[in-house]
Amino acid sequence: MEAWKPADWTLSSRQKVRDRAQMRLFERHEKHFSDLPIPLLYRPKDTRRQNIMITIPGPLVLDGRPDQQELVPNDVVEVSMQTAREVVDVLWGQDWALGYAITVHSSQGLTIADPKKSGLSMTSCSGPISHIWLCQGWSTCTSFETVVCPPEEGSEGVTNTLTEQQLRNAITKKLVAHKQQDQAKGLRFNLKVDQILELKEAQDNHCAACNIELLWAYQPKDTQQFSIDRLDNSMGHIRDNIRLTCLECNQKRGAAALSA
Repeated sequence: MEAWKPADWTLSSRQKVRDRAQMRLFERHEKHFSDLPIPLLYRPKDTRRQNIMITIPGPLVLDGRPDQQELVPNDVVEVSMQTAREVVDVLWGQDWALGYAITVHSSQGLTIADPKKSGLSMTSCSGPISHIWLCQGWSTCTSFETVVCPPEEGSEGVTNTLTEQQLRNAITKKLVAHKQQDQAKGLRFNLKVDQILELKEAQDNHCAACNIELLWAYQPKDTQQFSIDRLDNSMGHIRDNIRLTCLECNQKRGAAALSA
């Protein structure tokens, strides 16, 4: 934090860590660099909204019309402190976010040519860091520092709060949903709760893609929750076609398959 300056970017392994870092950096920017503009990241919910004229948050330009620019996802624009506060309070999650940090997933394919933005840091949840994140991080930037982000207060031991019956109920709920999906698509389904528990033990309760610890007690939108990822999406949820991943990795892989 003490070494950070607004020209730096933070490369984060997780969405949750990214969002925590964004607010901390915004507070530091406001306190120590109030005379410098705030970076906003264009992050449209509909990824097809690119290479089109986008209205930039903020006051109208001199001729009384909104400022518009042709943008693609992950483009950064600079706005005033007041506009940034309005985005945080009102527009957060509506195509715009603070632009201090970006996840490794989102950074794939980007080239950071600005030398001012070559000093990036890798932020991770506590626990083992997958070599996949490190390789992707190195491919994005020229200067790289790994920083471990401690778990949020009260998050330790969350996976141990479930009784065996509660754990089975959590798995059953997802299996029922997947079975309905497969039946609607005419795909085969044959998973059992015990098979998921065996896979959980075989993977040491870590995501098969990013190696983060999986959560089995979680808030509905928590991207660290366990998910059942199919290796071949043309097939249903069957024993030899699945692995356990966090929800974030599963969603990213699904989005990549749709755009391919």
